[in-house]
Amino acid sequence: MPHRTTLAVTWAGWAVLAGCDRSSKEAEPATNPAPSDPDPDSGSAPVVEADPYVASVQASCPTGEAGTPTTLDAIRLDSAVTWSLDFDADAEAAGWVDCSYTREFSGVQRVDVDHICPHCEVIVEGEAVMTAGYDDCYAPLFGGEAARTETWGATGSDLFRRGASQLPLNEEPLTTLEAPSGDGTVVPAAWQSEYGVNDDDGIEVGRFILAASGTVAWAPDPSTPLVEPFGPRAEPYACGWECNDPGDLGGSYPLTPGAVVPNFRMRDQCGEDVDLHDFYGSYLVLDSAQSDCGPCLQMADQAEAFTAGMAAEGIPVRSIPLLGAGLSAVYATPTEETQAQWVERFEPLDPVLADRGWGYAAIGQYLRDHEGTDIAWPAWIVVGPDMQVITGAVGFGSWDTIAGIIRDDWETRGAEGPL
Repeated sequence: MPHRTTLAVTWAGWAVLAGCDRSSKEAEPATNPAPSDPDPDSGSAPVVEADPYVASVQASCPTGEAGTPTTLDAIRLDSAVTWSLDFDADAEAAGWVDCSYTREFSGVQRVDVDHICPHCEVIVEGEAVMTAGYDDCYAPLFGGEAARTETWGATGSDLFRRGASQLPLNEEPLTTLEAPSGDGTVVPAAWQSEYGVNDDDGIEVGRFILAASGTVAWAPDPSTPLVEPFGPRAEPYACGWECNDPGDLGGSYPLTPGAVVPNFRMRDQCGEDVDLHDFYGSYLVLDSAQSDCGPCLQMADQAEAFTAGMAAEGIPVRSIPLLGAGLSAVYATPTEETQAQWVERFEPLDPVLADRGWGYAAIGQYLRDHEGTDIAWPAWIVVGPDMQVITGAVGFGSWDTIAGIIRDDWETRGAEGPL
C-alpha cells in the first residue's frame, strides 16, 4: 500500500469555503487562514496506532476473484444529419444568409458511464465529422472544429445527444423516432429549435430556426467485443485495497439520501480499475476534485490526518478523490500524468480515482436535487459503510464538518458497521 508523508503547501489567494467555480480557473480570494502543519519540523503527519476493527475492515485482498469475464457485442450507432438554418428578416437585414451543414457520426457503446444518462438503455460515444457546410455556414456562427466527440443515447424510440464526452444527457429526448432501430434498420430522425443571433457587441439582431433532418441506425456489432463492466479480477489489487463487495447491493441514479450508490469502476493510482463497492464497511468521502482548484488541494493535503483521526476513534473512513481533468474540463478524465502528479504531491494512502464525469453528473445532480445548490469544487458526498448516501455539499473549510457527520451517523448505528 502506498506510503505518505505530508507536504507543506501554500494556500494564499485561494478560496477555502466557497469552492472553485467551473466557469474560471481562478478561485476567489482566501477567506480562512491556511492550516498549520501538524509537525512542521518533520514534514510528516502524526503517527496514529491503527484500530483493530478499522484494520480488519480495510485489510488488503489476499487473492483475485474466480471466474472469467464475459463479453458481449458492442452496439454501434451511425447517423447522418443535415441542419438547415432559416434566418428571419431582422437577421437577414444584419447580413445573415440561410445555409446548411451536414455531420456524419459513428459511435460505439460505453458501459462505464451510465451516470450520464440513467434513462438511456444504450449510450454510445464516437466522432462526428462535418462533411459539408463547415466553412460557409457552421464556423461563422458557432465556431468550433469540423470534427468533435459526441455522445448519443437511446431508449426505445427516444433519442438523446450531447456534443461532448461524459457530459450528462438531457432528461428530455432530442426527438422521438417513428420507430426504434436496434437491429440496424435505418430510420428517419428530425428535430428543430430556435436561437437568437448577436452582433459583435453581443446584442441580438435576429432569430433563426435550426431544423435537423437525417437518419440514424444502431445494432450490435459482432466485430467489436465489449467486456462486461464488473467482471472478476484475476489478481488482488496492486495498491493493496480491500475487496469487501458483498454482492449486488443495487443502487440507481439519480442519487438520493438513504439510497445505495451504484457500483462503478475507475482507474486508481496503480493503473487498475477499482470497484467502489469493494470499500463496503468503510465510510466514504467521495470528493469531486480538480488539480487546479485550491480548496481541492487543501482538502487533499489534510485528508490523511482526518482519516487517521477517525481510525483512532474506531471508525473506518476512506477519503477518495474523483479527480477530473481541471476546471476547464470538469467532466473529462484526467491524463495518467495528471493523476500521477496528484499522487506524487500528496502521497495518499487512499485511492485516487480518475473520474469519468461521475462527480459532475452524479454529485452535481444530487446537490441540485437535495442540497439546493449548484456544483462547485470541491464537491463531495458522504457515503455510509452500507454504501448508502448520507449527505453532500460543496466547498471546504476543514474536515471538522465531515467528521461530525460521520460521528453522528456512527453513533446512530450503535458504533457498529456491517462487517
